[in-house]
Amino acid sequence: MTSPITLADGSVLDVSRWPLPAGVEDDGTPLNRAQLARAFGVSENTITKWLGQGMPVESTGANGVSYEFRLTHCWAWRQDRDEKLRASKARGDQLAAQAALAFRNLDDDQAEEEGELTADDLRKWSEAEYHRNRVAEQRGDLLRADRMRALIEDIFVTFGAEMDTLPDYCEMQFGLTAAQVDQLQARCDQLRGEVRRLIEEKLGRPGVVVALDGRQTELGL
Repeated sequence: MTSPITLADGSVLDVSRWPLPAGVEDDGTPLNRAQLARAFGVSENTITKWLGQGMPVESTGANGVSYEFRLTHCWAWRQDRDEKLRASKARGDQLAAQAALAFRNLDDDQAEEEGELTADDLRKWSEAEYHRNRVAEQRGDLLRADRMRALIEDIFVTFGAEMDTLPDYCEMQFGLTAAQVDQLQARCDQLRGEVRRLIEEKLGRPGVVVALDGRQTELGL
């Protein structure tokens, strides 16, 4: 049973919660920076970045002695960090969705048109609109935004993971300098932000259906 460890920020990491993948053994042999980078499939620059973010160190380097890392501890720290990032993102998405519902208002033209309808007219119009949307959805002309969002979120996670590893890949394959890696990382972060903005712009409001041409329509369900 692996004991919990205390990180540099004072928090306690339960290492036993994040066991190494099947087939990977940690006999206690310390790894240096290059070995740990190879184990995780990243560059040494990334290991340095993770150190700055609080990744645990078995012993710090000094006077020409390399840093030493415990694979079990570093793996658990990375898994724990990724889980917290996912939880933070999910909470942010939830708050954004709540805000979108709270802040949503009819546009001026639609408000004016509906203001001229009687209560009975509005009821009949809503029922007709509801049935039109249901038929269109069953035909495949409309897709529920929540279903499309789930699909796009899965794609975005894969895309984001690739954006995270692309600078490391380019550094190792093409011998980029640290400055070039930083520039590429900044561009990847920017691109990921642009994709996220586009997703929120097109599918940011729950409770809508999306036509195959990208138009959004209230379903009223």
